[in-house]
Amino acid sequence: MRKILILLFAFFPLVANATGMCVHTGSYVVQLSTSRDGVSFETGNDGAWSVTFDYPTSSLNTNIVRGFASCNEVSGTINTADNGVSAVAGESTGVNCWCSMKMPLISDWVNAGVYASAAACSAACATACATAVKTNSTFRTAMFGAIW
Repeated sequence: MRKILILLFAFFPLVANATGMCVHTGSYVVQLSTSRDGVSFETGNDGAWSVTFDYPTSSLNTNIVRGFASCNEVSGTINTADNGVSAVAGESTGVNCWCSMKMPLISDWVNAGVYASAAACSAACATACATAVKTNSTFRTAMFGAIW
């Protein structure tokens, strides 16, 4: 038992300082890096967004992260995930912008900010989500850490 505890304590600092994660779901493996910015992004209809990363493409890596944006009245802390938020992609009924990853895995909603009006949120939320995933390591850490 003592050897197991020593091994766990020896390994813990490596995990605590990690800037990436490898997620296994059955036979599917996804590598996501919280410290590596994306190279481009796109937005589409109904709050859809995608960010391309320059990870090597193989069966063990992904290079596109896709998700949805939603505006609602649920307030939150910027760059923080909330597993209690229930949002509908493309919804524009409020001023709070929420983002969720849908591919390669599904994440809880992460707050991307507050806008002055529902119309302003609706117009900018998908771009805010894509930009945050592309350039903000704190936001990526929240999103990639909120995978379920």
